[in-house]
Amino acid sequence: MGTLVHDIRYALRQLRQNAGFTAVVVLSLALGIGVNTAVFSMTNGVLYKSLPVRNPQELRLITWTCEAFHNLPKKIRELEEGYSLTRSGKQHNASFPHFAYLDFARQIQGFSHIFAFSHGGHSVTIDVDGVPVSACAQMVSGNFFQGYGVPVLIGRSIVPEDDRPGAPPVAVLTYALWQRVFGLDPQVIGRTLTVRETSFTIIGVLPRHYGGPTAGERRTDFYVPLTAQKRLLPGERWLERDDAWWISVMGRLAPGADERHIEASLAPLFRQVVERSGALIDGPGISLQEGRRGVRTDERGEWGVLFWGLQSVVGLVLLIACTNLAGLLLARGAVRQQEMAVRAALGAGRWRLIRQSLTESLILSLGGVCLGLVLSVWIRGIVSGFVVEPSGDRHFDLRMDARVWLFALAAGMVATLLSGLVPAWRAGLTDPSARLKDGGNGGAPRLGLGKVLVTTQMGMSVLFVVVGGLLCRTLINLYRVDPGFDTENLLLVPIDPDKSLSPPKNQDLFYDAVRRQIAGIPGVRSVALSNATLTRGSGWSPGISIPTRPEQRPRKALGLGVSEGYFATVGINLLQGRDFLPTDTPKSQYVAIVNEEFARVFFPQENPLGQLITMRFTEELSETYRIVGLCSNQKCGSLRQRLSPIFYQPCNQTGGNMTCLVRSILPPLSLVPAVRRAVADLDRSLVLEGITTQRLAIKESLRPERLLTSLFGSFALLALALCCLGLYGLMAYNVARRTGEMGIRKALGARPRDVAWPVLREALTLTALGVAIGLPVALALVRVARSFFYGIEPHDPVTIIGTVAIMAAVAALATWIPARRAARIDPMAALRYE
Repeated sequence: MGTLVHDIRYALRQLRQNAGFTAVVVLSLALGIGVNTAVFSMTNGVLYKSLPVRNPQELRLITWTCEAFHNLPKKIRELEEGYSLTRSGKQHNASFPHFAYLDFARQIQGFSHIFAFSHGGHSVTIDVDGVPVSACAQMVSGNFFQGYGVPVLIGRSIVPEDDRPGAPPVAVLTYALWQRVFGLDPQVIGRTLTVRETSFTIIGVLPRHYGGPTAGERRTDFYVPLTAQKRLLPGERWLERDDAWWISVMGRLAPGADERHIEASLAPLFRQVVERSGALIDGPGISLQEGRRGVRTDERGEWGVLFWGLQSVVGLVLLIACTNLAGLLLARGAVRQQEMAVRAALGAGRWRLIRQSLTESLILSLGGVCLGLVLSVWIRGIVSGFVVEPSGDRHFDLRMDARVWLFALAAGMVATLLSGLVPAWRAGLTDPSARLKDGGNGGAPRLGLGKVLVTTQMGMSVLFVVVGGLLCRTLINLYRVDPGFDTENLLLVPIDPDKSLSPPKNQDLFYDAVRRQIAGIPGVRSVALSNATLTRGSGWSPGISIPTRPEQRPRKALGLGVSEGYFATVGINLLQGRDFLPTDTPKSQYVAIVNEEFARVFFPQENPLGQLITMRFTEELSETYRIVGLCSNQKCGSLRQRLSPIFYQPCNQTGGNMTCLVRSILPPLSLVPAVRRAVADLDRSLVLEGITTQRLAIKESLRPERLLTSLFGSFALLALALCCLGLYGLMAYNVARRTGEMGIRKALGARPRDVAWPVLREALTLTALGVAIGLPVALALVRVARSFFYGIEPHDPVTIIGTVAIMAAVAALATWIPARRAARIDPMAALRYE
């Protein structure tokens, strides 16, 4: 033990004396470990962390399976898409009607609690002391909080007596809503929040880090009992409908419960549920799924692919950092050969020298781990804002836990082993007689391994630079795409009258009033309405057929409902025919305006004006429209997509929620306060959310591309920085090893540039080897990801030339100080040292 303490003290003293070297090594490792820990903490929080509840291992999610289904009730079709889980290669569905939960809770043994909760949150407007606030509500059974295992922070939770018909309406707040709306007022218990005509009494507040049972869903703001469904959402009657499959059911296992027996007891009850709901399901069955991580509909899907792919990428960054550290330790070991020879001559054995070298590597790694953990919090905040929480309303518990700490320590140990073993082994092979006899030069290690390490670093860095360059050019190409309409000074204002505390009886009249109010704002040029914006949604796609060609199969086209003046406001050219008119109402002839691509697909040799088209919305419902106008082409949805056939209908004939498009002569965001006041003059309880500009909407539509470009660009910069440090260490070692030789050359008349050039030439040679190895590998790998690129080929010559130039610049920058040091060697001092 005393020897170990002595080794640690000696290592700390040596590292303190070489503060520059220590700082470079610790920072290099901290960057590699920090980015890996940040990504792993997100992977852990999204995919593997248990729910923050009491004994989460006892929770079980009740799901149903089937061989096939036909003619499912409407609510199954709507809801099972969002609550369909793929586990062990089998489809599991977590949707049930309310009566099924009641039957399960009443008849099934083996659970200490069976509780239920509605799918996701429901966006509503609440009135708090006369102030309208947008919030997200979730409905739960009376025993939800008791069975789920979460205590309240203040007040009490919802109990079974609150979940009975006729019970006074109550609500439990989350910490976020308590902070946002009530300012953490401890007297909040007993106050009310109003939804439509119902006032819910606040009875409790949940803890700060509470997480709901459905990870990744929109963050819930408050909870109400299931029986409050009609009060919360007056337009729905889910409690009364047998075909409304809108809740999930979980249970907490009782001690000694047999899960197979529970599944066998649930199976006949579920068959009765299927018969009662009228669904045709082949081979219905019940399965209990582990619930400690909640309802995770994408447990092994896109999230898993994203995070494990990201983890693999940052693992390569850590490998580069380890390679860099190994090169720096080899360079430092070369400088310390004389010291090691003296220690060996004084009796230090091979194992003692190896242990001392490993101790120093371990201390450096621990320093990198500590600083990396600090950096990981900052890095995680940046990356999670792109990947996990782009809008800040999804709940994942991304806090560090023991698993993350162990990962960081394991990464440090891996770094120690990968980077410290070879230098330590080299230190143990020191021959004291040769080193002391030759004055410190004769036994100096050769550069073979160091060259391999630097070449490897360069090759791995080329991959990041190539991918980063291709993604950067992809993003530039997408920003240059002409969307087919004018994106400047266009404000998008989504308006949903149903969120009002007093929804208007006639939405068409309300939207007309909103248009007139906003049009009167100074600086507004024109105002129009649309039920789907071109870059925020793809509209809907009914089957379209031509009545005069009954033999043709219906084809798809994108449809949007717009108001008169839409084309002039958005900046789409109306090539033929007329615009929509106020007289185009549901009682008049149904009309449509189509774009050029629609005319090319459906009427390739004809003029589309005056033609009739039939739109089939369902098996029973179809309508015939007359084409009254032809407009220019435009992009709809993603800028990557090819031109699509698009038809426009008068919004008076389509209905639905609308987005108000405001064309202005002023910066559009400067009009937001005036727009809010204009809408408030019509309805003060209507909260406007999601106001943005067309430019920002396009930028948001490119969020995946911006994310990938930012990530790989950052990784490329980090890899290049590590390569620069690694190459610098190798060249500095080379200069130190050849000091005597360079001194002799200077004494014989060599000019400074004659001494510096071989150093630079060797660095450029190693870089060229790294590029020659890494570039073909990178080009082969990026072909697999061809779909991520736009308007560019993986073998893009500009990117290849740019990569070579960047790597050459890194080599020149890394070699500048060692070459300058070689050029300034004093021959007399070098010969005197020898």
